[in-house]
Amino acid sequence: MMYEYDTFVTFDRILSFAGIPIFAKHKCNSKKWLLFQIFNFFLAFLTFVFTSGFVLSNLSNLELCIQGACVWTTGVIMFISLGVCLVFRLQFRSFLEEIIFNDSLLEMPFINGVLQLKFGNGKLGELKKSVINSRETLFRLTRVLLKTYIASLGVCATLYLCGPIYLMCIRNDKSLRLLAFDMWFPWGLENFAVYVASFVFHAYVGYLCCIAFAGLQSTLVLLVGQIIRQLKILTFILSNMDDLIKELVGERGDKWQRECTTLLTQCVDHFVKTKRFANRLNAICQPFYLSVILVAMMLMAVCSVKIAISDKLSPDTVKYYIHEICNILIVLMLCSLGQQVENECEQLEMAVTDKWYIYNSKHRVCVRIFKMALSQRMPIYIFGSITLSLPTFTWFIRTGMSFFTLVMSVLEE
Repeated sequence: MMYEYDTFVTFDRILSFAGIPIFAKHKCNSKKWLLFQIFNFFLAFLTFVFTSGFVLSNLSNLELCIQGACVWTTGVIMFISLGVCLVFRLQFRSFLEEIIFNDSLLEMPFINGVLQLKFGNGKLGELKKSVINSRETLFRLTRVLLKTYIASLGVCATLYLCGPIYLMCIRNDKSLRLLAFDMWFPWGLENFAVYVASFVFHAYVGYLCCIAFAGLQSTLVLLVGQIIRQLKILTFILSNMDDLIKELVGERGDKWQRECTTLLTQCVDHFVKTKRFANRLNAICQPFYLSVILVAMMLMAVCSVKIAISDKLSPDTVKYYIHEICNILIVLMLCSLGQQVENECEQLEMAVTDKWYIYNSKHRVCVRIFKMALSQRMPIYIFGSITLSLPTFTWFIRTGMSFFTLVMSVLEE
């Protein structure tokens, strides 16, 4: 379908700039693209080293250290994002083939049969529209999210890059060597050619960070969004199983009972497959979720401190507003996804026991087994028993503000 093609092309074009070719099979197996991906990861490593060097070399100057920490935290996130994409590139490609390129809902014979029906009335028609429209909505919204994400981060990076250029133009000082990001370099910038090369490095890694972070985040949204979509479809089927089967076979009877039990068995099998997929995805992404939340919490605090000690309406301060807001929204998006998975599992558990009393004993045994499996849910863990959820986002905001208050009290002293 056209909307699927547009989404895949958009993701492929954007991620290819960062050397992440998981949306194109011919690129995924290419050694040239692998070398390009390794090259970008090496640049991310250099960015981490240079930003760390700046922070460590300015520990005696707390204000300058805080300013450098705003860039350092972003460099850490870029380094981790590109590292995850490089180390688990084959697994991500496998995830996309399993649940995105091929709609795993079609593995259920009942849904496959419903999609082939020509009429569109009743619950069967509603289910058919839900399967088709939910996939289209997921792809369209994820494509819009990726473009918006790239645009927002791109504005922030551009502000960082334009600031030093503007200052050098208005000061007319040819010996002035300002850079976009606070980094420590093992070389001097007196030579203009070396300065230009360093500035180009800043520009490249700045936009590389935008693409890598936004691309990985949007890919995770696409994968987790597909899990949420499948849970919604299962909930609809279980909530309306009686009506769905009656529309196929007529009134209740032995055949109706057999078809209901068969459909319940298919739902159990598909839930188990979905849960296994979610567990495999979470096993890879759990360290990423934890590091992003911790680093974003520090970034929120240091950006708030930088804004508090600067001129609130100066053009240079605007970039810190955007920087902080983008990272807060990133964590909110991740926590909202985890909370939505939890909510859909809860709705599915309630749907399983809906009208359980109208079925025979064999069907009720399957219901009890399914309910036991659903009681464990499929939470997205980030560390120990801590999950991605809205309470975690609340903890993130409170901890970040506590760190901000601590740093401000140290500065005041």
